[in-house]
Amino acid sequence: MTKFLFLTVLAAVLFIVPVYAQEPGVITVSGEGSVAMVPDVAHVRLGIETQDDSPLVAQANNNAIMADVLAAVKALGIEESDIQTARFNMHPIQDWHDSRGQVIGFRVSNSINVIVRDIYLAGTVLTAATQAGANMGSNVSFGLLDGSVAYNQALTQAVADATAKAQTIAGSLGVNLGSVIHVGEMGTAGIMPVTRAMMAEDATFGRVLPGPGTPVPVQEGELIVMARVQVTFAIAP
Repeated sequence: MTKFLFLTVLAAVLFIVPVYAQEPGVITVSGEGSVAMVPDVAHVRLGIETQDDSPLVAQANNNAIMADVLAAVKALGIEESDIQTARFNMHPIQDWHDSRGQVIGFRVSNSINVIVRDIYLAGTVLTAATQAGANMGSNVSFGLLDGSVAYNQALTQAVADATAKAQTIAGSLGVNLGSVIHVGEMGTAGIMPVTRAMMAEDATFGRVLPGPGTPVPVQEGELIVMARVQVTFAIAP
């Protein structure tokens, strides 16, 4: 009896056919949107490099010049909270005429980032800092204090772009576009210049400096705020 019952149960198990719910057909597309904006803030990088046989003297000279640069920048109305140390470095200068290398001096570099909320002051800040002693890797870039409004507009465009693509694909296949199953952002907000901002790079030793009252010419141009999305639509029955 037990054997018969076991065979009956086994036969029932063998004849069970698994049934899986079929997933509906879907159309997955990506969309992109962009909004042009005039930048409202400038980011200026200013650097100072000094060298001397003594590391203490090299650092002291660097500190003195940086104090002058900071004073010049603050005199233009830049708040202290908008000035931040970006990098400080000290390293030996070596002469490699022999295999061992001989330390012949020390180089100290110090750079700061300055937020210029009046972008038309960016060139003046560069000039004032250079005249005060900044001599390394000075440059300027532009951005937005708050890009959220522009990004939301670009995001709306991206969704509309994805929807239009999905409708085109559905029409070409002869099917009806259904509801949205999933939507997601592709990466974070992207901001890029329409035209490359002028970079005042490598203000090195011996460079001919602009005279008083002649700030470095800086063109802010426009920025493009971009958004990308991926949307999955169901194919309606």
